Amino acid sequence: MPCLLTVACVTTQEAARVPTLEEKCDGGSAWACETWAKQLQVDGRMEDADRAFGLACAMGSTSACLTQGKDRLARGDLDGAEPPLRKVYEEDSEEAALALADLHDARGDAVGAAHFRYEALAIDKSTTEFALGWRVPFDGGLGLALDVNVQPMGLKARRLTLGANVAFDSRRSSLNATVGYQHFVTNWFAPYGRALVGPYLEGSRRNPINLGAELGMKFFAGPLGHLGTGFGTSLDGSTYYFLEAGLDWVLTLAVLAHL
Repeated sequence: MPCLLTVACVTTQEAARVPTLEEKCDGGSAWACETWAKQLQVDGRMEDADRAFGLACAMGSTSACLTQGKDRLARGDLDGAEPPLRKVYEEDSEEAALALADLHDARGDAVGAAHFRYEALAIDKSTTEFALGWRVPFDGGLGLALDVNVQPMGLKARRLTLGANVAFDSRRSSLNATVGYQHFVTNWFAPYGRALVGPYLEGSRRNPINLGAELGMKFFAGPLGHLGTGFGTSLDGSTYYFLEAGLDWVLTLAVLAHL
């Protein structure tokens, strides 16, 4: 009987043993690899930490890729730092873009560094967003505008915007194509201008075609969207003040799905 109790006790202890972070990492847990890497850094085992960060990066952890790249950059390993940083950069990371700018500076490539800093200001912004605007025409009344804005990195790193606009108030309505330019002063603030052209749906006093322009400013909340304000005018003489809110298209669809 004592022998049976001893065997049972040992078996229970073995079953209750919690796997170490290293074991979980070897089992394919990116979180465990990254957490273990941070512990190794505290212990001063930098080569082992770099390997653990690399394992987590290979498993899809962008934070591990970023940490590994920045650590290698700090140690002067420029060639080793570039692959993990580029992997995060491809995920539209401002921090990775800035780190790559520092890497190119370290190589003496001022042009390349400037390019990454130019992209970093807009890299995490939404490629496609929906916007709802409130218009206050100077000749009285209240209007609304619905916009779809497309601003891919390929068009001068989200500086050029294309879209469609439906605008209406108590007197007139129009359907417009839009093209504009936004200048990122910081990663959250951009003054912009755009042109609108399209047919009047109703209410034009002079022309069948609307031709208008807007000047304003946007305040961005990263990839979520923006708030904008400014002034606009159109060929038939209407001038208005507007306030708009833009939201990433995925978030917009999620909101609509819960209405």
